[in-house]
Amino acid sequence: MKKSFLLLLMVAGTLFINAQTPEKQKDLINWMSFEEAIAKQKENPRTIFIDMYTEWCGWCKKMDIETFHNPDIANYINTYFYPVRFDAERTDTMEYQGKTYVNLNTGKRSSHQLAQLLLNGRMSYPTIVYIDFEGNINPVPGFMDVNTLEPLLIYFTERINKNCDFADFRQDFINTFMPDSTSKTDGNINWIPFDEAMKLMQEKPKKLMLFVNSDFNNGSKIMLGSSFRHPVISEFVNNNFYAVKINYDTKDTLEINQNIFINEQISPNYPHQLVISLLQPDIRLPSTVFFDKDFSLIFALRGYFPPSVLERYLDFIGQDLFKTGGDWQKFNNEFKSKL
Repeated sequence: MKKSFLLLLMVAGTLFINAQTPEKQKDLINWMSFEEAIAKQKENPRTIFIDMYTEWCGWCKKMDIETFHNPDIANYINTYFYPVRFDAERTDTMEYQGKTYVNLNTGKRSSHQLAQLLLNGRMSYPTIVYIDFEGNINPVPGFMDVNTLEPLLIYFTERINKNCDFADFRQDFINTFMPDSTSKTDGNINWIPFDEAMKLMQEKPKKLMLFVNSDFNNGSKIMLGSSFRHPVISEFVNNNFYAVKINYDTKDTLEINQNIFINEQISPNYPHQLVISLLQPDIRLPSTVFFDKDFSLIFALRGYFPPSVLERYLDFIGQDLFKTGGDWQKFNNEFKSKL
């Protein structure tokens, strides 16, 4: 079994289960009403996961039986989302963001106005709608088996959608967990221990790239397994930076430029002081932090980034354009990738 989010939950068992007849199955996902999900999201920010279906949709029933009744998928959805089942042809009156929505019953298979809003007018079933805690609505249409849904769940849970197109992320997901002949992961970064990098910075100054990650964060795993293993990326990093990776909640005492940082261990998985200092108030995993030769902070790149985006930041920083007031937008528009 590939080492993806299934490890986060320490779930045992196989990825697939034998489908039973619908009437014999008990829901494994803790479905809630749309109104309840909206209320919970306001109290504790988390993405809402909406299964948009109709009673006559055969593919919806197939997805329910084969995908939503997979214990690993159900466990992940219950843990990281507010899950909602939404009949697109329901007939009740609903409120959303101060507006009232109804089903006008304009004919056979008339859809609810709120369903039309959430699907952006494209009434295709099944569709999974993701509503993040900033109110952004992302409908993803079509039947999905376990393998298809898995990267999408990670994509929205870890807010990777903020930095990366899904097509790029899906390829990096494959490169990491299911590599094939199209995967470019034969590059290797010369990661060195933190203390060794500090000594080298004194003896032979060079820019420092600090990768803050976690064993329980899929974006971290995929950047290490794909983005940083692309031969173009790894070669550039090795030539221009001392590369160091640290766990965000490491218990080690770290000294950088005569400043000492520890982990106060106030609670389980509490971030290290250095991580807090570099990333607060937006501590996001993974994060890639760049220092100049004199230990001055250049930039903290928060979140997962695919090779195509990471290459641009590396080149901009590697050429010292941040020092000369280089126009990032102009640089980005004129950039010629080597990937």
